[in-house]
Amino acid sequence: MAEEDPRAVLSTKLGQLKGLARTSAGPLKKTYYSFQGIPYAKPPIGNLRFKPPQPFGKWEGVRDATKEGNDTAQKHMLFNYPVGDEDCLYLNVYTTQPGDESAKKAVMVWIHGGGFTRGSGSSEIYGPDYLIENDVVFVAINYRCGVLGFLSLQNDVVPGNNGLKDQNLALRWVQENISSFGGDPNNVTIFGQSAGGASVHYHLLSPLSRGLFHKAILQSGFSVCQWAFQQDPLSRVFQLAEELGCSSRDPDTILEFLKTIPATALVQAQDKVELISAKEKIHKFSLLFMPCVEVTGTAPFLTDSPKKLMEGGEFYDVPMIIGVTDKEGMLSLALKEIDCDAVNKDPSLFVPSDLKLHAPAEDHLKLGRDILQFYTKKAAISWDDRDTILGYIDFITDIGFANGLDFSRKYFLKHKKAAVYQYLFTYTSPRGFSSFLLPMSYPERGPQYVGCGASHGDELIHQFKTNMAQAPAPPPSPEDQQFMDKFVLTWTTFSKTGNPNWSGLGVTWQADSSHNPHHLTLNQTWQPTDTIIFPQRMEFWKKLYEKYSYAY
Repeated sequence: MAEEDPRAVLSTKLGQLKGLARTSAGPLKKTYYSFQGIPYAKPPIGNLRFKPPQPFGKWEGVRDATKEGNDTAQKHMLFNYPVGDEDCLYLNVYTTQPGDESAKKAVMVWIHGGGFTRGSGSSEIYGPDYLIENDVVFVAINYRCGVLGFLSLQNDVVPGNNGLKDQNLALRWVQENISSFGGDPNNVTIFGQSAGGASVHYHLLSPLSRGLFHKAILQSGFSVCQWAFQQDPLSRVFQLAEELGCSSRDPDTILEFLKTIPATALVQAQDKVELISAKEKIHKFSLLFMPCVEVTGTAPFLTDSPKKLMEGGEFYDVPMIIGVTDKEGMLSLALKEIDCDAVNKDPSLFVPSDLKLHAPAEDHLKLGRDILQFYTKKAAISWDDRDTILGYIDFITDIGFANGLDFSRKYFLKHKKAAVYQYLFTYTSPRGFSSFLLPMSYPERGPQYVGCGASHGDELIHQFKTNMAQAPAPPPSPEDQQFMDKFVLTWTTFSKTGNPNWSGLGVTWQADSSHNPHHLTLNQTWQPTDTIIFPQRMEFWKKLYEKYSYAY
């Protein structure tokens, strides 16, 4: 409920902002102030389309910050109708002490997920209520997604990664301006989930982001995941241009053509591109435009492949929390991307795209059958055999997320001095996204998988107050509230101190190490475990990658 409050008008270095005084929806019912739709970059439209972001600068008078800025042009995160606009480079700031530069509160900057294709930092999914009750300044940012954010012509004109450069500019904005909102620019945590987690990882790898943050939380997303990186950006560009009516292979010609196409048409064309192979649909979730190595340019955001940078220890050394959910692979159910007939007919589809396997097709088939057998103990998967579908879900969990976590922790621990805290999220609740997404995607088959584990994204409902009119979240049960209170306080404690432990946690969350692996299972009871996550499954993949190595 918005209220009139003089503190909702704020003076900043860039100009005045008029926000809103609000009351948080958490148990403390705390008064906080929202400043939404703040432009951190000039609108990337017209001649600025496909170019790196430019600082917005100052404004005259009092700017209305009572409404959120546009999302990036996209199809809605959950319901697929067109939303957003090309003019999308805005951020939201939530604080309890606006204008108090002496407050120096820890700052948490959220980078949203959505496969680098959709999503936003809006309060529709990422309401600040729970975090703000724990005395932090919360910032949520928008960035360009899909072709508008990740087109790369592999040349000096459009080297790529503009969506990540948007995020980088937003982090620079935080450094220069967050003290006006009561935040401490010297105590900034960046955190994100899915593509947001992978984005956080990319900022750890990029020389352009060094010094812009001090802690990092990677939730179910890593730059080394197959779906988070594109090897051959030009092939994507050629196919998209052809779909829209341009058959040229000249990058300059294609660029001029794409600049004439309305943003909505670009978004629609992304879904029609048939470049994605059956294997990429499984291993890359049908994603087209992602981050890539910038082979040219004077200030590249990404100088080499994530795996090579990780192996060389070329990343920013800050304290971090990293983790996954136990049934990430239910995302494939929600996306309607489990095709039993296809994988049974061609088991080579189980072989990851990033496995360097120079061998006859028969060897691919044999390895695919071995992977299928390992996960299902059967020679085929079937909707009539629930155990085989659960095995397939574990397979997607591993090739999509857990392998990326395991690879990352290995090199973080090898090269880092700062602490790494690892978790496995297993808490399930009727409030979780999977509880309504699975029945919505598969009305007949989906409900039997609800509650079998925590799906990709199921932790978000416990971190943020969602405000989706189409899918209102049920109120938390006492058990949910207890879990949420612990979960959010642990994350905010880490943002303040670099250590997630606090007096009422009930366990000691030990830092992970190469010699003494450790992770914390987050359920109704939090359970410390002295192993890596999914040890048998990770050993299976470790042997495969040692035998064949990574393709990139």
